[in-house]
Amino acid sequence: MPDLSDTIISWLNDQALTDDDLSITLSGLAKRLVDGGIPVARINVGRSLLHPTIVAINAEWNVDVPHVEISSIPRKFVHSGLFDNTPFGDIIARRVNRIHADLKDPAVLAQYPMYEKFKQDGIIGYAAFGRHFGKDIGVQKGIGFDFNGAAVSFSTRRFSGFSKADIDTLDRIISALCICSRVHNDTFLMQATLETYLGRHSAGQVLSGKIERGEGEIIECAILYSDLKGSLGLSQTMDMNSYFDTVNAYFDCTARAVTEHGGEVLKFIGDGVLAIFPIDNTTRPRANMCAAALSSAQEAFARAAHENTKRATNNLPPLEFGIALHVGEVLYGNVGTESRLDFTATGPAVGLAARVEAHTRAADTPLLATAEFADACPTTAQPLEPVHLPGFTEPVALASYQI
Repeated sequence: MPDLSDTIISWLNDQALTDDDLSITLSGLAKRLVDGGIPVARINVGRSLLHPTIVAINAEWNVDVPHVEISSIPRKFVHSGLFDNTPFGDIIARRVNRIHADLKDPAVLAQYPMYEKFKQDGIIGYAAFGRHFGKDIGVQKGIGFDFNGAAVSFSTRRFSGFSKADIDTLDRIISALCICSRVHNDTFLMQATLETYLGRHSAGQVLSGKIERGEGEIIECAILYSDLKGSLGLSQTMDMNSYFDTVNAYFDCTARAVTEHGGEVLKFIGDGVLAIFPIDNTTRPRANMCAAALSSAQEAFARAAHENTKRATNNLPPLEFGIALHVGEVLYGNVGTESRLDFTATGPAVGLAARVEAHTRAADTPLLATAEFADACPTTAQPLEPVHLPGFTEPVALASYQI
């Protein structure tokens, strides 16, 4: 006859096959443990993650909080001592793989600083377990964090703490719980990675099923195109690390301004940036998107001015770039080969934005817009004489904005 652990393991295995968020799984697990006679007050799951900026995901269910709290730990915090002298730290370092603590015992209470906080919260019994996933080598290469797996802890306020039978039950369900955690985090990683490399809106398109070559749609959007000036010369006069730092500083000024204003960075083209602000008459009106594109461009130049002040003190060349703004229809979707696709925007409107950006050098004006953009944007622009641009038979009417 199945016991409590068998019943919970079967349920966790079924959960791993659903689309349920980990918060639902932890809440359901807590209910089943309490109903089964193990009165947990807190469940914590920490899982390593191979992600450009996040080293781990932490999920916590607490009987005093109405929802499960899920947080991420940035990679930059790995060397901050965050895991020093903690149960999870010892599990990650493989010094132990299972902890059972009675916090009524003063000697046990002194083992980890966090035990004192637990006791103040009424916690009497604490148990932690670890599971490793495959090979650790190279998982977090370069940051001194080579743990690939999950650490799980349970806490109780029951005066007698956890019994040996409780610990055995919890130990038995850990692997099934870690499978749920791994499935959830792999889903999170897929979405987060796609958003990192494609942008939030484009990632959503791919995850919704738009994955075939040639699959796309005509959309209207405000377009921002930017390019770093003199990059070839910089690459030849600076050492490689300094040049990469310069390019990344330029991207921090331009691309971050775009994303913070609701835009979508579609491409880093060498040292250029192609971004769009998709238009929807209901939720993203044309005028608002043009205003957001203009605001992000002006913000980019403001950030560059601040960055250049710091660069001057370090005898580094200033960041100089041009930005072009346009509004029009683009083909938005999958292009490429059968084995290598890119989800991007293409079409004459994108080509025009690129040509206008190139003209910022001849016009000696870092921020230019097409007349179509200026007509749609609520901010007044200074009209300029139409110019002939490569690839376009008719003169293009332009306008300039203050930066």
